[in-house]
Amino acid sequence: HRGPAGSAGTLTAHSVSRLGVAAHGESWPCLQQTPEATSCIIPDIQMFSMVPYVLNITAVHPRGVSSSFVPFVPEHVIKPDPPEGVRLSPLPGQRLWVQWEPPRSWPFPEIFSLKYRIRYKRHGAARFRQVGPIEGTSFTLKAVRPQAKYCIQVAALDLTDYGESSAWSLPAVASMTLGK
Repeated sequence: HRGPAGSAGTLTAHSVSRLGVAAHGESWPCLQQTPEATSCIIPDIQMFSMVPYVLNITAVHPRGVSSSFVPFVPEHVIKPDPPEGVRLSPLPGQRLWVQWEPPRSWPFPEIFSLKYRIRYKRHGAARFRQVGPIEGTSFTLKAVRPQAKYCIQVAALDLTDYGESSAWSLPAVASMTLGK
């Protein structure tokens, strides 16, 4: 989870931030890669708890020290990484089969399922069209134009609608000339 920077808006090169977490009457440090890092990893987080966690963000800078306390519920800040390995296969009848994998960083996708949205655009079109949510890892786009090129991306979201959607996957491009 990324917290706000010091009161000046941005931590300078001389600033150090310290991040900590409290919940259930206990507190512990939030693990930062470096003292200057503006994000941290919270180990052993308890999901579906009725008690919110509190992130303590302390910035130490030449003008002094400033702290902020940010309450959060883990399920509300879930943001999966984008789906991976988007593959496209032309099918007979002006159809295009889109397949993808859940992000490798998502733990136990067979238990903690994701749902997906697809956005696609024909080469030269002004806007993307969207499909979803889809609860599987493949989808068939119908009525695609022959001889057209399509750009397709997939985004992931927790199946229970907690948190926010991932960024879009890397684009996959298909030419429909093979699928006449």
